[in-house]
Amino acid sequence: MLGWELPPYHSGGLGRACEGMTKGIVRCGTAISFVLPKNFHGARYDWMSVYDASEHASAKLDQSVMDDQVCLEFAMRHRCSLTQGYFVHPGGDNTVCKACFCDIEAGEFTHVDLYSKGAAEIAKHAQFEAIHAHDWMTFPAAIMARNVAARRRKRVPFIAHVHSTEIDRHDGSHIYDMEKSGMQAADHIIAVSHYTKSVITKYYGIDPAKISVVHNGIEQRSVQRHPKHPLKRRYKLVLFIGRITYQKGPDYYIRLAKRVTDQYSNVKFLMIGSGDMQASMVELAAREGLTEKLLFSSWISDDAMDLAYQMADVFVMPSVSEPFGIVPLEAIQNGTPVVISKNAGVTEVIRSCIAVDFWDIEKMASAIVTLLKNEPYAKNMVKKAQEEIKGLTWDVAASKLVSIYSEAIQGASNA
Repeated sequence: MLGWELPPYHSGGLGRACEGMTKGIVRCGTAISFVLPKNFHGARYDWMSVYDASEHASAKLDQSVMDDQVCLEFAMRHRCSLTQGYFVHPGGDNTVCKACFCDIEAGEFTHVDLYSKGAAEIAKHAQFEAIHAHDWMTFPAAIMARNVAARRRKRVPFIAHVHSTEIDRHDGSHIYDMEKSGMQAADHIIAVSHYTKSVITKYYGIDPAKISVVHNGIEQRSVQRHPKHPLKRRYKLVLFIGRITYQKGPDYYIRLAKRVTDQYSNVKFLMIGSGDMQASMVELAAREGLTEKLLFSSWISDDAMDLAYQMADVFVMPSVSEPFGIVPLEAIQNGTPVVISKNAGVTEVIRSCIAVDFWDIEKMASAIVTLLKNEPYAKNMVKKAQEEIKGLTWDVAASKLVSIYSEAIQGASNA
């Protein structure tokens, strides 16, 4: 399996999805070898074998510089593309990349190229029946690994798992080209929702027969309840957790905050996360007169996530385009009602929520105010939603994935 991140060093939902998914697959009796760009020695993944592509990528890598502590410092500050976002921006701060390589000139997709080379080297010495690759930055590595198997006269299927697309993110045409090439090269594609399948079919021209939908799950666990936060003694709280980028709709969230706080005085809005729109969102909040009403925080640790969810009276996800969306499930698990965009795949599996068009600020603000004022209604919604997520497990998703593996392997052997 080829993936870009795993907890505790991850930038968002992809890492948590890979963690839960792999645990479920192993419980189904399938062994996994997972290839990361960089595997920090402090991270433990006892249920599977994890390989470090950086150790195999190139003889030019300066191993004396690329140590755990140096990389970890960059990763924890979310400045490195290994945990922040796939590629180094041209003209950006290339001192970040000096932690990984010295005499290699850093380019836009250098980390992706090095990851692919490392994965290909690992594939030369590994035995594998299928290649399962997550999102565009691992697709080139999957193709190279499949070619390695082919040179051994073994036909190994490449399964592309699409958690998000360039159509969702709107980042750059080169990534779109890499996505499309990867999808075309794949033997089969897994989409995290029917919404994402429709995007792949419409915008990438992929035959829908080649695509299976496997919804994400959530780990079933007993949530530890935290003491009531002092802020809750005076205010109701509305929460946003996510990357502060165009895709997640942070500007709509700020407009929501303005609309709601104008109607409801004792409410605070929290925005937790980081991203390329962070500075502009702080400026927008100031222009809207929300300096004392909207609180910002950079990304928090996984250990603090439950506390954040439990602080909130309402969780809001106003994404412009959201292939799935794990954070609403986590909010529900913590007893918080959710208001989410209709453009979110999670609405296909959770009905006990309020789904509104992301651009309909008036309607979304009205939904938030209703939940803030009508506590019995909010509690009943959460109770029903918690019953729904009991059936949304990673074991259910894993069972579907293992069936897809079997069909793909059978198809490859018959080709």
